[in-house]
Amino acid sequence: MFSLRYKQLLVIIAGTLISFGMYLLVQSFGNFIISNNYLNEASENKRLTDYKTSFQEYISRNHVSIKNIKGISKWIKNQKYVYLIIYNGDDIIYESGYWDDKFSIYDFPEPAFHSKVPLSEISGYKDFDFKSHRYLCNIKFNDKEYNVSFIDSSETKWYHYLTAIAYGLFFICLYLFIMLYNHYIIHRIVHLSKEVSLIENGNLELPIIYNGNDEISLLAKNANNMRNSLIARHKSEKEAWDANSELITAMSHDIRTPLTSIIGYLEILDSKSYHSEEQLEKYIRSCKEKSIQLKDLSDKLFQYFLVFGKETIIMERNTFDVQILFRQLLYEHIFELSNLGFDVKSDFDEQSCIITADILYLKRLFDNLFSNIIKYANINGQVRVIGYIDDNYLIVILTNEIRTDSVLLDSTNIGLKTCKKIVDQMNGTFEVFKNNSYFQVKTVFPIERNTKE
Repeated sequence: MFSLRYKQLLVIIAGTLISFGMYLLVQSFGNFIISNNYLNEASENKRLTDYKTSFQEYISRNHVSIKNIKGISKWIKNQKYVYLIIYNGDDIIYESGYWDDKFSIYDFPEPAFHSKVPLSEISGYKDFDFKSHRYLCNIKFNDKEYNVSFIDSSETKWYHYLTAIAYGLFFICLYLFIMLYNHYIIHRIVHLSKEVSLIENGNLELPIIYNGNDEISLLAKNANNMRNSLIARHKSEKEAWDANSELITAMSHDIRTPLTSIIGYLEILDSKSYHSEEQLEKYIRSCKEKSIQLKDLSDKLFQYFLVFGKETIIMERNTFDVQILFRQLLYEHIFELSNLGFDVKSDFDEQSCIITADILYLKRLFDNLFSNIIKYANINGQVRVIGYIDDNYLIVILTNEIRTDSVLLDSTNIGLKTCKKIVDQMNGTFEVFKNNSYFQVKTVFPIERNTKE
């Protein structure tokens, strides 16, 4: 699973890289625009000519002499991006103004007045290209005409604007990138919330779509599994309800018929309305048959509630020797099958071992299994009953041929479901194998070896 934490980190890294790419793109494009539109020769010459005109008008209007440093500096302060150099021949006599570090060749913290400093001896002067920044002209001061150089750095403000725009675009792109990802995550959560709300309102038909491999996908998958569990549970409850309805309807009819007959026979017997001993015996025999029929119906009702009732069967478990127990349970049923005409072949392991079980439910288990053989096995076929010990398990297998008139089979298989629940409750396993000809039941019980041998 790829966690949302790592996805968020990757989104931030990707967003940063993309935003930085936008930053570089804006910087490159801005530099191109500034270079071609602001720093071209015509634009620079116009600005430098404007500086010269403005400075000459200021000097003439205010009658400023070369010694009036304060007056010269006043004009410089009003020009934000101009550096002014006044010199006579090769001697710099004044310099002041804005100077960006990337253009700087002088290191004077305050405006200065120099009398004998050759321009050629200034450090870095020969290495600095004044072609596109310097304008040399003659300015007539109140006392004399001097050479004046204007150095323009006004493009600096555009570079500052460009940097601010590039940084702003960087953070906006990063913010939008992260917000789009968060919007995608929130959209998935909201969509999942709506689908879960449908389940809450009872709409279980629409599946919850999930894809991906993060926590939201896992949550959607679990929600869909919950939906499937609810569907299976509702289906099981509906089947149980339908089975209840069918059982109640069938039982009410089946019980009423023999019970009405028993009541009628008992009334005849009570009023002594019979005419002979033979008729008396007939009524008594009929009451017995109807009573057995009622017992079968009550057993079937018990089996039903055992399967569809409580999940856990309350058992009183005790330890028994398998040899003794099975001689009583299995041989009794084998003898009954033989008397009914079945060809029974049995084979039992003679090893002694201990089984922990509820004897009443164990008896009910084999009663159901052999009752199924009597009802549904082909009497002309062979019935095999095998019991053996494999490791720490006792295995009992019953095999019989299926009757050709199998239309009489109980379609609900309530007896087999009862057997499975009893065996499961005893920590064993119950398996049924069936084809068109043979039917086999395999029960497996955990045992303990008998240490008294």
